[in-house]
Amino acid sequence: MRGTSAALLDLCNFKDHAPFFPLINLSITHLAPSDLPGIWAIEQTLVGPWSYGQLQEELTIGHGWQLVAKHPDGQTCGYLFASTVIDEAEIRKIAVAAACRRQGIANLLLTTACKYLSRQKITSCFLELRASNLPALHLYQKNNFQIVGQRKSYYTLPTEDAMILKLSLNQPKETIS
Repeated sequence: MRGTSAALLDLCNFKDHAPFFPLINLSITHLAPSDLPGIWAIEQTLVGPWSYGQLQEELTIGHGWQLVAKHPDGQTCGYLFASTVIDEAEIRKIAVAAACRRQGIANLLLTTACKYLSRQKITSCFLELRASNLPALHLYQKNNFQIVGQRKSYYTLPTEDAMILKLSLNQPKETIS
């Protein structure tokens, strides 16, 4: 398996610059430590935000990888944290700045991540979300994630159940005998 950073850059056709998506005027790049202040600003607007230390730790996970979505002016508008172990992946966090929501940014981050996973021959991708997060549930179901379980009282601040979702990738086609 190729290095995560190189494979992500190839996926997005990065050579000397980030790709440009004219419909939403956005670039998706591999997250760098210099992106953390913009991510931290978004994180502070979320229910149950991660600490700055947790965000920093995500960059050091050996099997972790991250994407960041930016406007041409450099403004961070969204990010995705994920990890991959053997043939399974977990999307650990996906978030979009309040001012940038409802523009397809979360979908673009998610589909970029899923294309990367597919090319890496990953067979399953899991994620968890708050049971009340119906917009996120709709996004994931639109992208073929299926509800496979629930964790009671998983989230705090406020206490809430988590739904567990799974996307099957690179599954062999069934043959009819």
